[in-house]
Amino acid sequence: DYNHPDLASSMWDGTTCVSDSGLSLGACNHGYDYENDDRTPLPDSNTHGTHVAGTIAATKNNSRGIVGVAPDVKIMAIKTSLTSSELIKAVNFARYNGAKVINASFGGYMYDALFRSAISSYPGLFVAAAGNNVNNNDSTPVYPCSYDLDNIVCVAATTQTDNLAWFSNYGNTAVDIAAPGTRIFSSTASF
Repeated sequence: DYNHPDLASSMWDGTTCVSDSGLSLGACNHGYDYENDDRTPLPDSNTHGTHVAGTIAATKNNSRGIVGVAPDVKIMAIKTSLTSSELIKAVNFARYNGAKVINASFGGYMYDALFRSAISSYPGLFVAAAGNNVNNNDSTPVYPCSYDLDNIVCVAATTQTDNLAWFSNYGNTAVDIAAPGTRIFSSTASF
């Protein structure tokens, strides 16, 4: 929700955005909505992206809400329905518009060579969720976390006592790091 008062000043500008193929689109409202194929990536039923955006970049010292762990970064809003074609377009949109880090807090069990190739071509860091199914990703891979690429960092969830969260996936090889994933207070979208 790029209109959220704790996120509005942290949003990527988007006045000169380009498409997922590098062609000029003119202005975008802080990103792109591949689910509805428009330049207005506002949430309509899910607040997860707004919650993650707040955890990362909520404004500091504004006497409201929370502060993100990196309040001086810019957030680019990209909305998808998590289909392969939309995810590939989203990675390429981020790439062509200069995003240095992609947060991918989703996953599934289907290997997708085209999606892997898009991530491989992305010149920045791709941060992927390990998953929330108490799964050993070393024996049962979850993607995109388990794509063996140098630019992917796969993250498991920990509790406030620094233990693996009861729901988190894990793996000695497939999972790179763990980070707080429970009792996270952050922003939520309003519909």
